[in-house]
Amino acid sequence: MQNKPYEGSVSDRLERLPFSSVQRDFLLMVAGGEWAETLMLLGNGAVLALAGHALGLTGLAPVMIATAFFLGEFVGSAFFGWLADRKGRKFVFLYNLLVFSFGMLMAGFMSLPYLIAIFVFIGGIGVGGEFPLVDSFTTEMMPAKVRGNRLALVYTIAVTAGFVIAFLAYEMGIIVPLYYSWRILFWFMAVVGFGVWAVRTRLKESPRWLEVHGEYKKADEITTDWEQRTMKAKHLSELPKPTTNTPIEENRSRYRDMFEPDVRKRSIMMIIFQFFQSGIFYGFTALAPFFLIKKGFNLPTTLGFVFLIFTGFFFGSVFNLFIIDKVERKWGIIGSAVLAGIFGTAFAVATNVYLVVIFGFITTFILWNFSNFFHTYQAEIFPTRIRPTAAGTVYAVSRVSTAILIIFIADIFLPHGVVASFGIIWVFIAIVVLDLWILGPKSSREQVETIAQ
Repeated sequence: MQNKPYEGSVSDRLERLPFSSVQRDFLLMVAGGEWAETLMLLGNGAVLALAGHALGLTGLAPVMIATAFFLGEFVGSAFFGWLADRKGRKFVFLYNLLVFSFGMLMAGFMSLPYLIAIFVFIGGIGVGGEFPLVDSFTTEMMPAKVRGNRLALVYTIAVTAGFVIAFLAYEMGIIVPLYYSWRILFWFMAVVGFGVWAVRTRLKESPRWLEVHGEYKKADEITTDWEQRTMKAKHLSELPKPTTNTPIEENRSRYRDMFEPDVRKRSIMMIIFQFFQSGIFYGFTALAPFFLIKKGFNLPTTLGFVFLIFTGFFFGSVFNLFIIDKVERKWGIIGSAVLAGIFGTAFAVATNVYLVVIFGFITTFILWNFSNFFHTYQAEIFPTRIRPTAAGTVYAVSRVSTAILIIFIADIFLPHGVVASFGIIWVFIAIVVLDLWILGPKSSREQVETIAQ
């Protein structure tokens, strides 16, 4: 292990940096990959509706392809989270996008449902590595007082992909021959992914991760570079002195550390949360096109309504920028889950076309607040030594449950109507609320090392 060439910790030095072009550039590089992969995450329902129509898929075939995507995310979350704690955050950031882009590229050339599912599964592996790592990497690089806002900014940029892909799906369904309509969307995702990967090669490693692993010289070099570039960008002659003296975590990155006494309760709490929150979030977003078709709307009208409804993600995320660091994270998650249930139920019972769109919009508005709150929360409550491993593992649980619960809702409850589907979603909401209420720690505006202690 190297001798430490600086006093204190890089955590304390990063905490006192003002926002500048240095942090902005980091956030944009992080957000770029998130945007590319959100195209599939939020667009899979619309894309698969087009593919199903073009290929004559019936029954559970479109749902099978969506399930393959979420199963791929499960593998990617668990594997890439584990890898990020051993090889570093930057290492994983460069490879997961290539996996995603390759999978989407090849899926666009397939015509048989099982082959589409195989390559969508591969693309899902790349997506699975992205989200917990974005949460962890951003959490480690941003100061505590604005950590939620900075991560919410990443997701605000990323969520524009939702209505971009919905709009493109709507246009493809009109102006492009049906055979190519959904294929072009897959190829578009691949091209964006490869482009962002090229830009991301400029990223530096997380100093917090380097320090925990005893790479003090590299941690100091990267932190010093951020300090000097910040002073230049802000026209400062010096930076404020660090106000804390945070101890450096023990150098361990073992999977079983998730269940050590200092972390065990949080791990169990987040596993329960992630299993059932997917039924809340994706029970609406992935099945929204099928809910609208069940209400009697034709495919072009459904895709148009999906575009309007999904704009709520963006506006909800913009709103969240102003409240995420003012509301205690666990209460933000609980409140938004309940509100999403209320307005989702209103969407289910509405028969007037305008009310269907309005309540759908409000539901997605609230759901993205829910998403921003919990993405920040799931990274900041775990220690740096196992942050991506833990975040990736609990996120992987949500991918499995998404695959299970979407089929569960679509096969058992949707045939009985949209209202029945939201009845079971309320059960998921109740479990999530009780889980966080009883077991969830508070975390807002605290340095991550303090939360871990």
